[in-house]
Amino acid sequence: MADKVSPDQFRAALEASASVLGRFTGPELFFQQNVALTAAGGALTVNLPRTLNLNRPVADVFVSLRGRINVTVGNYTAVAPEAMANLLQNIQIQGIHKDFGNLTPIRMSGATAFMWPTMFQGRGNGTSIINGVYQAFPAARPMTSNFTGAVGTYDFITVWRIPVGPLLGQGQAVKRQYTNFMWMASDWADSLQTQLIFGDASALGDPTGATVTFTAFGSATGSPVMSVHLNYSLLTQFAGLVRSGVTIRTEQPTAQQQTALTTQAVLQTLQKQITPNVLVKTGTIQTTGLSAGVTTLAALSDVQLDRTQITVDNKPVRNNQDNIVFKADQEAYWASLIPEGYFLMSFVEGQNALLSYRGDGLSGGSQFQLQSDVIAASANNRQFYIQEQILGGPFPAQR
Repeated sequence: MADKVSPDQFRAALEASASVLGRFTGPELFFQQNVALTAAGGALTVNLPRTLNLNRPVADVFVSLRGRINVTVGNYTAVAPEAMANLLQNIQIQGIHKDFGNLTPIRMSGATAFMWPTMFQGRGNGTSIINGVYQAFPAARPMTSNFTGAVGTYDFITVWRIPVGPLLGQGQAVKRQYTNFMWMASDWADSLQTQLIFGDASALGDPTGATVTFTAFGSATGSPVMSVHLNYSLLTQFAGLVRSGVTIRTEQPTAQQQTALTTQAVLQTLQKQITPNVLVKTGTIQTTGLSAGVTTLAALSDVQLDRTQITVDNKPVRNNQDNIVFKADQEAYWASLIPEGYFLMSFVEGQNALLSYRGDGLSGGSQFQLQSDVIAASANNRQFYIQEQILGGPFPAQR
C-alpha cells in the first residue's frame, strides 16, 4: 500500500515544485567552430563531434551563425524571401530513445526552423541582424529578407531557436506543461547527435552577376563562426517525476508535388500518431544560379493551395473551406502573424498538449491524409509539410 501523504507534506511538495518548474538556465554554449562558406561550393555538412550534453533536461537548442557577406561587381539577380535563415539548409538531431528506439526528433530546413516559433508566439523566436539592424518581426507579408543582395558589405548574426517540445503559447502554466517533452539523459542516455548543413551564396537567392565571399564578422578575412547553445530546465529532483514524451518534428516534401490545377488532391498520407500541429509550406523553387545540394525558394505563396484539410477516410477533421480565413483564425488564437507561405493547422490552440489530435486512436485500414485544392499552376510549385507528432507523454488512454 502506498504511503499516505499528509496535507502539510502535499503543500510542501507543491511549493517546492513551484520554485523550480518553469525555470531555465538560459542558453549555454555547447559547441563552436568556423564554417568555410563559399560562393558556389554547394552544401557544407557539419557533424558535431560530441553528443548533446544532457546533464540537465534540455528545453531548446539555439544555433547561431555570425559572419560577413561581401557582394561585389554586381547585385544579386534575385534575393530569396527567407535568405538569411536559409543559409542553414538543414538541422537534424537523432538518437536512441529508451522506449522508442532510433528516432530523429528534429529534421527541418533552417528557413522553416527559423519561422516555426513565430507562428505560436509574437516574441522570443529567432533573430536576424545585418549591419546592426534587426529584421522586423512579426514578418511582413509579402515576406522580404533584410539582406538586399546589392553590392556592399553585410555583417550578419542569425539565430535559430529550435524548441524540443510542442509550443503552446506563453505563460507559466504553459512552461510547466512543457517539462513533459524535454530531452533527458534518462531517456536518451549519451546518444543525441547533431548534423548541420549550410548553403553557399545561392542559399540567399540567385547570385548571377554578383561576386560573393564570406568572411568573419567585422573582418575582410577569416570565416563565419557557427555556435550551438543549449537551454536547460532546472527541474532538479522533479525530473524523475515527469511523464516523459518525445516530440517529432520532421519537414519533408509532400509525396505528391502539385503543379497543375486540381481539387481534393492528396498531398500526403499522415502517420497515425498523436498530432499537435500540421504545417504546409508552399512556394516556388529557385531554378537559376543554384548550387548542388542547395534548396532555395524564390517566392512564398498563400494562394497556391486552398481548402487544405486533414481528412480521415475523406472526411475533414476540420471543415476548412477557405485557407485565408482559416489562417486568420489561427493567428487570432496564437496572437501571432503566420508568415506568408506557411499554413498552420493546430489542434493545441487551447494551449494544452492534451488537445492534440489522437491519430493513434484511428482504426487499422483508415486513411489519414492531407488534402488540398491547387489554385495556382506552375512547374516550379513546391509543397513541404511537417506533421508534428508526440510519442508517449502524459496522454490518457483512448476512451
